[in-house]
Amino acid sequence: MDELLREYKQTLKETKKLLEKASDEDKKIIKGMISDLEFVIEWLTIGRYPGHKRGIERRAAYRREKLFDPLLMQKYFRSSEPIYKWDDHERESVITSWDRERIEDALSVLTEREKEVYLMSRGYCLTYSEIANYLCISSSSVQTMIERAEKKIKKRINESLFCLCG
Repeated sequence: MDELLREYKQTLKETKKLLEKASDEDKKIIKGMISDLEFVIEWLTIGRYPGHKRGIERRAAYRREKLFDPLLMQKYFRSSEPIYKWDDHERESVITSWDRERIEDALSVLTEREKEVYLMSRGYCLTYSEIANYLCISSSSVQTMIERAEKKIKKRINESLFCLCG
């Protein structure tokens, strides 16, 4: 990375020298090149998009943890009995007993309503509005219950003998 940064800085110096000797017509193009080089150098130096206050590593979307592998949750559902009348999946034996124990242990800390909402969201991959329509509640209530459930699950995972990380 340091070598790349040095190369960009060297190219910037050479481009500025070209600007002094260039014709008026070429100066516009070279100024654009200098601007692009300065932008890249700043990005490489500070490690984020220039001008932004927060780096990408601090943005919420990239910090969100997936407590369960989404595919594991779907396998968990395919290996259990259908819960809802609209759920027409056939039962398959696609999850190990160890994975089932770990998931059930983590879900055991949730209230029935939180568990239902969490499983609809993470297991059936329904949107918040779809869940709200099925349960006749608001989308914000769904979001609150999922956030609360994820906090409880995260705490359970950290305290449990079952490690869901691996």
